Amino acid sequence: MHGRWRESLRTKVGDLSVYRFRILLFFLILTLIIIPLAVVYPEFNPLFLIFFSMVIISGVFAAQRKRHFLILILLLAIPAVAARWISYLFPTAVSEITVHLFALLFFSFFAVYLLEIVLRAKTITGDTIAGAISVYLIMGLTWALAYQFMDEIQPGSFAYDTGTGPGGVLSLMDYVYFSFVTITTLGYGDIYPLSPVAESAASFEAVTGTIYIAVLIARLVGSMEW
Repeated sequence: MHGRWRESLRTKVGDLSVYRFRILLFFLILTLIIIPLAVVYPEFNPLFLIFFSMVIISGVFAAQRKRHFLILILLLAIPAVAARWISYLFPTAVSEITVHLFALLFFSFFAVYLLEIVLRAKTITGDTIAGAISVYLIMGLTWALAYQFMDEIQPGSFAYDTGTGPGGVLSLMDYVYFSFVTITTLGYGDIYPLSPVAESAASFEAVTGTIYIAVLIARLVGSMEW
């Protein structure tokens, strides 16, 4: 009985693994959509936490490989999810810096790890393309978390218009906005780095984003099997 249940579960997981990057991309898009709503309307915060957690969970599922890799990803994923929820439910229990640090560690490792999986794909399929797009979105989200962490460690790392963010203070949405404006090299100028570390990080993000789009996406689309 237990053997059949395990075999059935493995079959279902195997069927879902064909769409693992699509599932990850789906929750990434939902998370990016809900972030501005959660900033403006605090009642959306639980929904943001759910989607954020699902990004991490679907990321772990997408990265399924050898056991020691899975264990390492889980060791990064569990604190990232737990710290975010504990901070929401018990605001004084965990500092914001700790919450952002755990998330930053997970997404930094996961972005590189997912990129390696996509690059090593023997057959380029629609799901591989979804993985490549996911890498790009995760890069933007990771840099946003990095900027937020920098600004908390060294306040004043960024300059911005006084109307930016609720109460004139930068929110997660502002960092996400600045990150994607930087990675796409748009550079509107309403938010800009001041500290040397922030300036270096923004420059590096712009370079990596340009290289990624020019080289990786072009290669994947050119060799895709539709």
